[in-house]
Amino acid sequence: MKYKISIIIPTYNAEKYLEECIDSIVNQTIGFENLQVILVNDGSKDNSGKIIEKYCEKYNNVQAIHLPESHSLGGFARNQGVEQAIGEYLMFIDSDDVYDKKACELMYQAIKENEADVVTANYKCMEQEGKIWDTAMFDQKKYKSCDLEEASQRFFYLYCPSACMKIFRNELIQKNDIKFLEGVPAEDAYFSSRALLESKKICYISDVIYYYRRRNTGEVSTSWMRNKKYFKDVNYAFKKIYEAFKDADKLEYYKYYYAKNLISLVYKFTDSKLITNEERIELLEELYWFFEQTKILDVTLAQRSIEILIEYILAKKYEEAIKLCEVIAEMRSFMSEVQKEMTSKPQQITK
Repeated sequence: MKYKISIIIPTYNAEKYLEECIDSIVNQTIGFENLQVILVNDGSKDNSGKIIEKYCEKYNNVQAIHLPESHSLGGFARNQGVEQAIGEYLMFIDSDDVYDKKACELMYQAIKENEADVVTANYKCMEQEGKIWDTAMFDQKKYKSCDLEEASQRFFYLYCPSACMKIFRNELIQKNDIKFLEGVPAEDAYFSSRALLESKKICYISDVIYYYRRRNTGEVSTSWMRNKKYFKDVNYAFKKIYEAFKDADKLEYYKYYYAKNLISLVYKFTDSKLITNEERIELLEELYWFFEQTKILDVTLAQRSIEILIEYILAKKYEEAIKLCEVIAEMRSFMSEVQKEMTSKPQQITK
């Protein structure tokens, strides 16, 4: 059977949230029979595997892949799912997140009617216990649904790089052998960037189709472990993403992707309590090439504090940079989680 959409769910120790996630797919207005659901159990130690099997027994269109051990982060698991996907289009959801009930219908309609390769949509964050934030990540009055022509595609590289708020034409992914990076953060940013770079037509819809659970307190997810290894792995991923833009001869678009991720990286770095000052200096040296892009790409920063921080880094005044990081972190400690999230939105201006 040829499904309209294949939905891939990498799962690791998600027993608290997994049923809510899957049920949000079962109840889609597009009709559950039109969806192929691929649950990839990435070596879970809890009851996630049993929950997955329960849904497989109940529904013929739910498929399980049980990996014997965890591969760290979702790249490997997602790649395994993509290999089994037979739907015309692909969507991704993390096992602790939730779809709006019209998500698949809206995304399918948008990509089909516009004959697009990729469509992305709006989303909201929600607290760990499930309370949904009032404000969508992108102002629905300011950012209207639209087809993006060549001149306006920069919006996509400013937009959230996650694969989860998007729908992809499966043929595009298979034909260009687009895969997630494995074992490192930003694996889906690489996947999404590759897909966008290969796309002939991309669209945006302002509808909120996804609810992203922020598990940053108590039970910390792997992606929130901002230790030395995390930043080293991010550095590797950022280099791979840069190379993808360079190989596609579209570095003029990379600066918009860069502008979005620069501020996000800076705040993760300043907020982290898992790295020593010695490790910070080592990481700043390794990430020097990334911060140097502000000059190479001619990026003007909206936040004066970050502009000064990068000036220190580029002058290799690392001790001064670390002191400023401490000041920024102290200021951010008084912010709510909503305020922190909104300050990580695209705020740079590229000349």
